[in-house]
Amino acid sequence: MNISSELHSLIALRKKLISQIFFTLIILPAVSVTSAQNNTLYLMHSIPQVNQLNPAVRHPCKVYIGLPVISSIRLNTRNTGFGFHDAIHTGTGAQSDTYYLDIDQLDKKLRGMNYLLGNANIDLAGLGLEFGEWYFTLGISNHTSIQVAYPHDIVSLKDGNWDVNAGTALPVNLNRIGVNSTLWNSIGVSASKEFMDGLRIGARVKYINGMANVNTRKSAISLNTASDPITLDAEVNYKVNSSLPVTLGYGSNGLVNSVNFEPAMHNLIGNYIFNGNRGLAIDGGVVYDLDEATQISASFTDLGFIWWRGNVNNFTGEGKFVFQGIDLDQYMNNPGQNDLLDALQDSLLNAFHASTATNSYFTALPFNLYGGITREILPNLKAGAMTWIEINSMHVRPSLTLSLNFTPFDAFAATLSYTIMNNKINQIVTGLAFGNRGAQFYILTDNIPVRFTKDVSTSLIWPYNARMICLRFGLNLFFKCDDNEKGGSNRSRYSKSRMRDECAAYW
Repeated sequence: MNISSELHSLIALRKKLISQIFFTLIILPAVSVTSAQNNTLYLMHSIPQVNQLNPAVRHPCKVYIGLPVISSIRLNTRNTGFGFHDAIHTGTGAQSDTYYLDIDQLDKKLRGMNYLLGNANIDLAGLGLEFGEWYFTLGISNHTSIQVAYPHDIVSLKDGNWDVNAGTALPVNLNRIGVNSTLWNSIGVSASKEFMDGLRIGARVKYINGMANVNTRKSAISLNTASDPITLDAEVNYKVNSSLPVTLGYGSNGLVNSVNFEPAMHNLIGNYIFNGNRGLAIDGGVVYDLDEATQISASFTDLGFIWWRGNVNNFTGEGKFVFQGIDLDQYMNNPGQNDLLDALQDSLLNAFHASTATNSYFTALPFNLYGGITREILPNLKAGAMTWIEINSMHVRPSLTLSLNFTPFDAFAATLSYTIMNNKINQIVTGLAFGNRGAQFYILTDNIPVRFTKDVSTSLIWPYNARMICLRFGLNLFFKCDDNEKGGSNRSRYSKSRMRDECAAYW
C-alpha cells in the first residue's frame, strides 16, 4: 500500500465524518418549524408573558390568568454557523437528485465558535394580581435548553487535515466542542411597584427543580496526521457531568464501557421530579418613563443555579490513539468506508481510559440581559430598539432588534422588526395581539423565511437559508380591566401619553 492510497483512505474517512456532523447540524434546526426567540415579545407589553422577561412590567388589567399550556408555548431551534443553502447543494445532470456538502463554502461561513441551540418553554400556570400599589405574579413553567458548541476547526477535517499542495499535515484543534443540555421546572413569584414618579421596579424569585442535565465541563481534542509512515493520531482529555437515570457497564479494568438509557423511560416522577435536584434563581427589571413620549427599560433573568444530586454520573477520560498506515492495509481490499469507520471507532474506544464518579455538581442557568428604548413618533406608532445578550456556559451571544410598534385601537397591537442575530443581518420579525379584555390571542415570530427549497427526494419543503424559524402563540384571560382605565395604579405620570406599558422595548 503506497502513501497516496493511504492518504486517500484518510481523506475519505474524514469527509464522511464531517458530512455526518454537518448534516445533523442542518436537519435539527430545519425540523423544528415551530420555534421562537424572545426578541419580538420584549416589544409588546400588552402581552402578560413579557413579565417573564422583565418583572417590572405589569399588565393594565388587574387580574390575568394563564391557562396550562394554552397560554404560552415557545419552541426555538437555531444554528449560528450556517443555513441550509450555505452547506447543502444538489448536483447537476444525473446527480440533480443528490445532495452534496459544500465544505469550502462552510469554511467561509463558520466563525471561531458556532452554536446549535434549542429552547422550549411551556407555561403550566400563570396568575397576575393587583393589590393596592403592588402588582404580583405567580408562574409555573417547564424549560428545556440545549447548546451544542462546535469550533471552526471542525471544517479542517476535510482532506484529512492534510494540505495536499504543500504535502504537509495540518493539526486540528477541537477544544471547547461540547454540549450543555438542561431540563428543569420553575415556580416563580414576582412583585413590582412604582417607587418614584415614572419609575417602576420589579423582582422575581424562582424555585428550580432540575429534571435532567448533560454538561461538558472540559473538552480538549486534537487530531494530527503524519505522512511517513501514514498515521492519524487523536488525543482527548474531557470531563462530562450528567444527571440522567442510566445504567453503566464496566469492563474488567473497572472502567466504563457501556451506557444503557433504558432506565430513563421508567419511574418518571421519581427520576425527574422528586430526584433531589434543586436550585434557585432571581430576575430583576426596571421601566422608566423618561418623558411623555420616551420609555427606557432594562432587566435580567435566570441569575441562578441548580445543584445536581440525583442520578449523577461524572465522566472523565483521557487517552491517545494512533491509527497507522499498516492498520489500513487490511481494509483496502474492502472499499466500504463503514468498515474503516467502525474499526476506527472501536480502536478509539479501546484507547481512551474513561471512568466515572457520582459526585454532586452545580450548573448555572442560561443568563439573559435585556435593555431598550421606545419613542412615540406618531399617534399610536412607536419606534424601538432592543438588545438581548445571552450567556450560557461562558459563551456570550448578543442580538439587536429595531422595531415599529402599531396600536390603532386598544384591542389590537402589531409590531414589525428587523433583527440581527445568529451572525445574520436580514431577519424580519413580526407579532400580533388581538383582544385586551376577557381574552387575548397572540402570535409572535422572530424570523419570517421568505424563500424555501423543495427536497428532491421526499418533496418536503425546507427554509432555503434560514438559521432559525420562529413561532410563539397563546391565549390569555383578563379581568377587571375597566378600573385601570378610570385611573388605576397603571397610569403614567404623563396622563396624556400613549406610552403606558403596552409596547416598550429594551435597550
